Amino acid sequence: MSETASARRAIGLIVPSSNRVVERVAARLLAGTPEIDCCIARVPYGGIVAAGPSGGYRLEPFDSAATLLEEAGVDTICWSATRGAALGFAVDRDLCRRIEDETGIPAVTTALATVERLSVTPCGRVGLITQGDEAESLHVAGQFRRGGVDILDHLWLGITNNLHAAHLAGDTLLREARTLAARSGLDTILVWSTNLSGYAARLAADPASDPAILDAAEIGINAALASANARQKR
Repeated sequence: MSETASARRAIGLIVPSSNRVVERVAARLLAGTPEIDCCIARVPYGGIVAAGPSGGYRLEPFDSAATLLEEAGVDTICWSATRGAALGFAVDRDLCRRIEDETGIPAVTTALATVERLSVTPCGRVGLITQGDEAESLHVAGQFRRGGVDILDHLWLGITNNLHAAHLAGDTLLREARTLAARSGLDTILVWSTNLSGYAARLAADPASDPAILDAAEIGINAALASANARQKR
């Protein structure tokens, strides 16, 4: 009997338009699970934050992306981006509720999954690398602390073009992680952009001497896989 499309599970990922890393990470993580598909929808990188005092997302692009993923029959939807930390984690919780109400599909986000990951799994002394400027790095570190994650130090890369972040070499990112870890005695470095390849940095690292490196893209995709698996068991 041939396999039908309805018999296959799938995760749906919403990614910023200029992201070049998430698909690579998803392909690697799903390589051992050929029975799970990955469907991608994009929203405009520069057009997702609402104007005015609300400080949240502009929801129309997410509504469209979620509807398209619903049509693909995905089992879960993940906002695979880190913007939720900068805006405040509440906006990601609101976004998940909206997607679930509109589509009936469970939703997760990279930002919320990261807070859960760092709150549940001991990581020792944690530092943060962001791609933007110092003000952004300070702000995001503060948001994590308010979310219950103790970020002990942070470092910024000064990359203002999101597409350029995707081309940063893994060994360059590793040098920055080593610098941050050495100055504050850190055990774990969170690479906070789904367009920076923390995995590439980890490949270049020496596991015996370098800090553990957490890849934001991996965290979100793994959360989506866990959500899809949980849905299948119900």
